[in-house]
Amino acid sequence: MAAYAAVVSLMHTSEQILHPSHQWLRIHRKQIESLLQKVRYLQEFLEDNSNRDHEEMAGLEGQIAAAACAAEDIIESHVSDQILARSTGSEAKSSTSFSECIQKFIEEMEDLIETKVIRIKATIGDFGQDRSFVDFLPAVASRLAPNDQNAIVGSDEKLIEIMDRLTGQQLNRQIIAIVGMGGIGKTTLAKNIYENPHIVHNFHIRAWVTISQNYSGAKIVSALLYQINQRKQETVSDDQLGELLYKSLSGMKYLIVMDDMWCTKAWDEIKPFIPDNCNGSRILITTRLWNVAAHSSSCRPFEMEFLNDDRSWELLKEKVFGERVCPPEFEELGKTIAKNCGGLPLAIVVIGGLLAKSNKKTVFWEHVAENLYSIINSGGDENCLKILSLSYSNLPIHLKPCFLFMALGTVDSESDTCEIAKIWVSEGFLKPIRAKSLEEAANEYIVDLIDRNLMFVRKRGILGQIKSVGIHDLLRDLCLREAQKVNFFSSIDVHNPDIPPGIQFTRRLVFHQAPLKPIRSVSPVLDLLGSTSLTRSMYGELGHTPLCATNLRLLRVLYIVESNFSPDEIMKLVNLRSLSLNTEWGSNSIFRFTSSISLFWNLQTLDIADTSDKPIFLPPEIWDLPQLRHIQFNRFVLPDPPGPDDKHDYHIMENLHSLVNVLYFRCTEEILRRAPNLKELKVIYDSLPWSVKWPHFYLHNLVHLHKLESLACKVLSEISVNYLSFPLSLKKLVLNGSRIPWEDMTIVGLLPNLEVLKLRSGACVGPDWCPVEGEFVRLKSLVIGKTNLRRWRADKTHFPILEHLALQYINLMEFPPELGELLTLRKIELFKCGESTATSAKKILEEQESLGNEGLQLIVI
Repeated sequence: MAAYAAVVSLMHTSEQILHPSHQWLRIHRKQIESLLQKVRYLQEFLEDNSNRDHEEMAGLEGQIAAAACAAEDIIESHVSDQILARSTGSEAKSSTSFSECIQKFIEEMEDLIETKVIRIKATIGDFGQDRSFVDFLPAVASRLAPNDQNAIVGSDEKLIEIMDRLTGQQLNRQIIAIVGMGGIGKTTLAKNIYENPHIVHNFHIRAWVTISQNYSGAKIVSALLYQINQRKQETVSDDQLGELLYKSLSGMKYLIVMDDMWCTKAWDEIKPFIPDNCNGSRILITTRLWNVAAHSSSCRPFEMEFLNDDRSWELLKEKVFGERVCPPEFEELGKTIAKNCGGLPLAIVVIGGLLAKSNKKTVFWEHVAENLYSIINSGGDENCLKILSLSYSNLPIHLKPCFLFMALGTVDSESDTCEIAKIWVSEGFLKPIRAKSLEEAANEYIVDLIDRNLMFVRKRGILGQIKSVGIHDLLRDLCLREAQKVNFFSSIDVHNPDIPPGIQFTRRLVFHQAPLKPIRSVSPVLDLLGSTSLTRSMYGELGHTPLCATNLRLLRVLYIVESNFSPDEIMKLVNLRSLSLNTEWGSNSIFRFTSSISLFWNLQTLDIADTSDKPIFLPPEIWDLPQLRHIQFNRFVLPDPPGPDDKHDYHIMENLHSLVNVLYFRCTEEILRRAPNLKELKVIYDSLPWSVKWPHFYLHNLVHLHKLESLACKVLSEISVNYLSFPLSLKKLVLNGSRIPWEDMTIVGLLPNLEVLKLRSGACVGPDWCPVEGEFVRLKSLVIGKTNLRRWRADKTHFPILEHLALQYINLMEFPPELGELLTLRKIELFKCGESTATSAKKILEEQESLGNEGLQLIVI
């Protein structure tokens, strides 16, 4: 994993210094291209072979990681030296020694490729997943043996539903899939179904086979034949085995359970040997992976869910006390322990087994509550950690660093998907996908990890898009353990004077401090930072620790909350890719971003939340940063970009995707040329000086931002639609205070891709709104707030696919009755609306319920 992350990051860095904007760098470009060629070869090799069982792979990966990290350090150090020398007008270091170092790394990688990589590839050959066979029958037995793990608390409804599906009237063969994270009870549920007397009576033949990660199609078939015929097949070819299975199942009504399936290929290989007898035969699959479940299942897969607190306690009581009553002195402690298991049945069963065998003393239960995860993950070969680690072992290598990154969060933390994407991009974790941005690739990675049940969705947007994700506490513990193995990051307590061992080799540092505990002395932290020249990323809380005494010249990611770094300190970190701070700068700091901002040769994200309410003024040199992707402040002033005729380097900022909270944004033609790929834009216009009129801001040019998908415009002055023109690409539009007459909303209604429209605080004015049929054809969410609207004449033809409607501080004479007939409408929210609005909306809900439409939800506050 470490090797792949290092190789991908080196690939990104090499490509950046070859970018046309860096022509001035003193490097041998053909030499860098040669290095890049070797790096890409190693990347492809790792993607194809990193998960394979080969005795030399672990050692080789360590060598590749070391070489890639060292090469990247040399490149970034050389670039930083040249940038700083250029900024001061001094003589840069000779490039001769740099070229010699790069040549050394090229030769080192060539040697690895010729002496090890090619030999390993030849040894592995084309065995693929069949490289390591397992005995399937013992695997079946071991997973079904422990009768004390047979409880299905919380899954009774699913058991009944799946049994109904298995014994239903459909005669053609049906495949039913159960999907969920490791330890959530898929196998236990399948076993209870498999052994249910009604199921036993309903099928002529039942067979159970455990697939696992390293499977053999022939051994799956052989295991099924053994259970059907109760004898082993000796000296029979694979094709003959398949024919025997087909004949054994032909004409019979069978139930086959394929437990713990990890890839779609496993089913595809044995599918030809399992006939559809059109007699009600069934196949039941359990898997951790959504794509496997969806590929195989005849219907929507059954998704296992975490137990709630009550059911967790019910299961724990059953495991500890059986049919006996829980003594009252253990009840509160027991509920705490059950809750802290996070609803994972496996964790509850493991801890319940320990408590059942222990002396029933409250002091021991308190010890268990305080040390829950270390206790759960200790013990025999079948502990939680081993079972959960299968999911990590099976991850494609490109997802492993992204998964380990989740360990940086705190317990029960909620991670914003946009922030995750930005950091993964800056860390260099992401392999570019053709025709997609790196942020889009990051979102695909997130969905993949969710589908593999290694993350879960914490919050969705109005239209179901993933806004934030979380990770189960036991999976986070797995993350931490795996991260420690490869020295992925080090966690630092800023109150602890002890420096963790091996810190000088750590590339990521995470700082944390106890809540409400101020840092009394920053010297331990300063000493620590002074020893970490290899540190490339810093996350967490540093309080008032200054950067001036540190050795962090090659830092790439600075993601710190509660910091008090000065702009002068930050400007020395010229190698930054991501600068994300929560600062306490005073009002005097707002002028401190100077022309030296152009030294950030590889900056991608600039995101600073300042306690001051005054805007940040960015210098014109902000347009000299070709890698910049995101800019966000509480409020900031973006200068007009220098024109092509100025004596100034001219860069097209192709990667610039978002500008958030720009004050008095001017959409000039030069902006269109310099930032053609903007996707998100949030602009603010305070009260305009009497001498400034709307034409000064060129908002009619917005129509030419052909990639823009999200636009938010907050104004304190009335604006005429004559000065506005929106791009057809818009999917989300937020207007605030614009005071546009309702009859002029056609300019918005005709946007063909608009899905979300929020009209806040007088965005539109007038007592009447009569929408036009044929507009808002793709609108799914509509929010209207604080307007003098009284009569809204709307029906289902005006918003044909509307799903969500929210009205805030509105006093309609009557809620539009025909909107209730919209079959797509799922939720209506009324917040502090007039009584007539709420009463008529409730009447509509009652009418719809009387017609059998129970899908509509009304929330009145």
